Amino acid sequence: MRPQWDAIGEYGSGRVSWVVDFRQSLLTIRLQGGVTDDDLSTGIPRIWGGHPDVLEFDTIVDARHLTGEGKYGWRGLRDVARDWRHFAKGRDAGTKAAIVLGDTLLTKLVRAIAFDYPGTVFRIFLDIDEAKAWLGVE
Repeated sequence: MRPQWDAIGEYGSGRVSWVVDFRQSLLTIRLQGGVTDDDLSTGIPRIWGGHPDVLEFDTIVDARHLTGEGKYGWRGLRDVARDWRHFAKGRDAGTKAAIVLGDTLLTKLVRAIAFDYPGTVFRIFLDIDEAKAWLGVE
């Protein structure tokens, strides 16, 4: 039985934070400020370790407040993708991920990493409300 309340957490002094909404079966990950490769490769897998139910959840990645100060790059993104594949083992089929960006600069990067998640349908948004509507959540 799932909890009736949300689970929240953060890593990297809040540069990576998350809310697991069990009621809506939704994981929201917020990336803000100068996110580093370590923030990604260590912080994000902590979500799955603490909340394995997210395997079946749709996801919003809110990167509207991400800045370039942390110098995250391919290593951090590839580490997360590798760890996700190991965790999910193909059981994430049919899930959706809405990536919300502050501008179009990261669009190509998001499209490139989407190939690392074959079970998940990715879509890029510039508006959080449009992303929520696509996922059918509040």
